[in-house]
Amino acid sequence: MFVAVLAVFLFTVCLFVGVFWWYGRDYARVCMDRTYYFLVHDCEDTTASAVAGQAYASGGAGYLIEVDGKSAVVLACYFSQTDAERVRTSMSEKGVETGLLALTAEEFTLNAAEEKGRVEANLATVETCARMLYDTANGLERTEVSQEEARAAVRGVVSSLKGLRQDNAGGLYDRWNAELMRAERRGTEIAEGIRFAKDLRYLQVELLLAVIHADTYFS
Repeated sequence: MFVAVLAVFLFTVCLFVGVFWWYGRDYARVCMDRTYYFLVHDCEDTTASAVAGQAYASGGAGYLIEVDGKSAVVLACYFSQTDAERVRTSMSEKGVETGLLALTAEEFTLNAAEEKGRVEANLATVETCARMLYDTANGLERTEVSQEEARAAVRGVVSSLKGLRQDNAGGLYDRWNAELMRAERRGTEIAEGIRFAKDLRYLQVELLLAVIHADTYFS
């Protein structure tokens, strides 16, 4: 009888300790609350690489993604649905049918409350870099931005990403920093050659997808 009572007592103590530990954990919620609009070509897995190559050759980003088990090739990405729909309609009138994929950066739990501000600053900075690439790509297409100006913009993005990575300390940032470094390398490659709008759009898409999937890097 005593053993049974003792067992119940120990179980109850462990339960309370677990509850207090759970509610006392050092965690925070991070929410970017952003939605980005991807202009895409749907494709089968077996033809994905070919479609991506064709999209790139015709001036699109040519970025291959998979959402809900389905493959698609991103031509461009927009920060507003209105802009995306306008371009989609324009392409349809030219006989090019595309789809529109809206992806949202979801809220996620960060198991290090003291890093909440830095993580949010990282995401906001990466989004700002993506916006710069978007604006520069549009300028190149309209011949409003010179090659030298485009080079300076891309180098500015690379510098910003490198600065973030170097300031991010601790294991929490390992996967995120690896993604930043990959984007840095692509940006450096773009800046060294002739800059095409499609190359800037590719890097823009890559950065926005990192923001969208931030939960996989930090949680």
